[in-house]
Amino acid sequence: MKEILQQVKETLEKTYNNPEDHDLDSSIQQLQVAKEQYGDRGTMIEDVIRSLTQAKNAKDQLENAGDISSSASFGEAYNGLNQAIESYNETEEVPFNRL
Repeated sequence: MKEILQQVKETLEKTYNNPEDHDLDSSIQQLQVAKEQYGDRGTMIEDVIRSLTQAKNAKDQLENAGDISSSASFGEAYNGLNQAIESYNETEEVPFNRL
């Protein structure tokens, strides 16, 4: 799941820098499939999907005007992805304790 989140983050960055050349639909679909497949952290992944959808909807506005609200949508999605990736980093660092 962490790898998928990192790929989506890269796509988000590329879309922000070149909105006319990239699309977030495949990233959203990829996260929806992963959420169903992995199941854990469903609410967090749903939040990331929601923020990516908002960024996708702001893409045209970013491309044409580059205003603050469209940038904020991308920033929110970026922050959500960072938090999700970090949550997977934290679980990798937790040692397994046997009773």
